[in-house]
Amino acid sequence: MSNVLPKEALQAEWNKFRNRAVLVGALVLLGTAALSALTLLPAHVALEVEKTIAAGDSAAESAAPSGADQQAKSERSDVARARALLDGITPVVSATSSPTEVISAALAVRPSGVRIERITLVSGDKRTITIDGVSQGREDINQYKEALSKSGRFKSVSVPVGALVGAEGGKFTITLSDTL
Repeated sequence: MSNVLPKEALQAEWNKFRNRAVLVGALVLLGTAALSALTLLPAHVALEVEKTIAAGDSAAESAAPSGADQQAKSERSDVARARALLDGITPVVSATSSPTEVISAALAVRPSGVRIERITLVSGDKRTITIDGVSQGREDINQYKEALSKSGRFKSVSVPVGALVGAEGGKFTITLSDTL
């Protein structure tokens, strides 16, 4: 079979293919760059806003006309900072028992054959603690459940039936709710 196109025409066609491949590659790289820029834009904006705020604070402090105004601004910023701190720690302080005490009580009755992998605490009107772990046998899971129930710190202790019959291969989840 012979080539129907003359050599110059064949060379022109190959040049078209190469140019198209370069164009497609360039467009893909341009799209990737645009996507990366859009991904990084929020972080850049946040940094610039922080720089502006910091520069505004230092400029405001250096441009204070009198000592009394500067002291009043300082007191206002101290009050705002204290109010923010109080808003942050109010849930912990107002709790009848601290989360660490409740978690410590749950860990104190743990049998030796039980390994805790994760503890999740959900605060609110009805505090719930979820304990995920692995045990050597279903007897250890049942022993842990009974110890938690008898401790008197928790109103409700529940374990899925699959963990108690050994269907989950030693993995378990215990849910403690209505902590006292």
